[in-house]
Amino acid sequence: MDSELEQHVYIPIKTDREPENVVNLTKGELIFDKIIKPIHKYNYFGKIREITNSITTKKAHQNIDFVHAHNLFTDGVVAYNLKKKFGLKYIVAVRTTDIGLQYKYMYHRRFKAKRVLEEAEHVIFISPIYRDKLFKMMSPSFISKITSKIKIVPNGINDYWLDNQNKVKNNLQEGNIKVLYVGQIMKRKNVLLLIEALDVLNQRTEKKFFLTVVGGENNHENEFYNTFLNTIKSYSWIDYKGKIKEKETLLEEYRQSDIFAMPAKGELFGLVYIEALSQAKPVLYANGEGINGFLENKSVGISIDPDNLEDICNGITTIVENYDSFNGFSEVVEPFNWNRISNLYKTMYRQNE
Repeated sequence: MDSELEQHVYIPIKTDREPENVVNLTKGELIFDKIIKPIHKYNYFGKIREITNSITTKKAHQNIDFVHAHNLFTDGVVAYNLKKKFGLKYIVAVRTTDIGLQYKYMYHRRFKAKRVLEEAEHVIFISPIYRDKLFKMMSPSFISKITSKIKIVPNGINDYWLDNQNKVKNNLQEGNIKVLYVGQIMKRKNVLLLIEALDVLNQRTEKKFFLTVVGGENNHENEFYNTFLNTIKSYSWIDYKGKIKEKETLLEEYRQSDIFAMPAKGELFGLVYIEALSQAKPVLYANGEGINGFLENKSVGISIDPDNLEDICNGITTIVENYDSFNGFSEVVEPFNWNRISNLYKTMYRQNE
């Protein structure tokens, strides 16, 4: 969209931080503003007021057709303020932290969030799961006010995976099952419980399960990473590859596997599941996470309770025993095409011009 639309992106950052992920836009600009202070953690409405005032002082709101707010409780409220002051229309995206932290626990902020949702032209969720989670905390009467505005727009995967889709699923070998995990080595990804489940299956069944793990250390969980390294020493059937940056190498890992398994909890979305599906691999994933909303009732994987060892074992066994029934991978992957997603956004933007 960079070459087609003039974007002015306002990015408030902490006063002690430097700009990150700086890119040169063909049209428009990135406006980094060192404005977020420690006190703002305790003074939410003060933060909103300062950001709104800074935008107007910098005249960043001028010559703008509409606003895209990338979250509900900060960007959305600022966009709402700009609409009230200058008549600027906006669309707002609702993030997992908006739902699971802000709306769930910050009762005193809910009234403002509702005003944002009511005044938005469109309300974006990356998965129907997150829409449903938010709706569970709202009254039917309020839901009816915003239902027509709701759009489900997922994140996309790199074109590389779409251009190199594997249309043919592996023939599962009788005795050896190759399982793949791709993700950071961190607690909530549940890699240790996955290892335990495969160990149980290796002892319980005649089949031999092999696990390939791809992923680097999470800098905030060094102790967990060391536990992981010590754990895998005991298992000859685990091949730890570390972090793989080259897409071509990662593609081969996907293709050489039979099943993709990551029973992660608190997963924002998990594009690795879609990458695996692009290579015709059935996936094992956790109930109630973002990806669940797109794979539910599709014959491409199994959802499990990520805290239940036996459920993970049963999920893997179900995939193995019904391997030939998993299909329709390309149809599931198609909505994650960035060209399609950008066209959806452009349509929304132009409706607001």
